[in-house]
Amino acid sequence: MAITFAQISTCVSILLLAASLGCSGDGKNQVEGVATWNGQPIENGYVELAPVGGVGQFASAEIKNGKFTLRTLPGLRQVKVTAQKKIGETAPTERIPNPEPIFFQFIPAKYNTQSEWQIDVQGQTLNLDLQGDELTPHKLSPADQQRKQVQGGD
Repeated sequence: MAITFAQISTCVSILLLAASLGCSGDGKNQVEGVATWNGQPIENGYVELAPVGGVGQFASAEIKNGKFTLRTLPGLRQVKVTAQKKIGETAPTERIPNPEPIFFQFIPAKYNTQSEWQIDVQGQTLNLDLQGDELTPHKLSPADQQRKQVQGGD
C-alpha cells in the first residue's frame, strides 16, 4: 500500500493545526489579565485563582504594573488579590548599613484572606477591578503593626 502525497499533506496539516492551537493536553487556558485598584493599575501584587470547593489546581501570578498572565482551567474560581505599598525604610545599622523598604498589604481582607469573590473563567482575558477603601498605616493588621515596630519606619 502506497502512501500518497495528499495523505501526508493532510497528516502534516492536522499536526500543525493542533500545535498552533496550543494543544498541551492539560486543558488549561493562558489567561492575560489586568488588575486595578479604584481604577488605577496595581503596581506590585499577586493574584490567585482557586477552585471553588478547594478541589483542583490553583493558579497564581505576579501582578506588575497592573498586568498578569497565568494558566488555569476554565470554570468557576475564587479570586484572591494582594498588593503592597511602601510605608517606610529600616533604620541603618552596623550589620545592614543601607535602609531597606518596609511594605504593608493595602488591599482589604475581603479581596484576599476573607475573599468570597468568584469569577467564571472562560476566555483568555480577565479584568479584576477592585474598589474600596485601602488599608493605611493607621489601619495596619496586627502582624504589620508588629513588623513596623520591630523594623522601624515612618
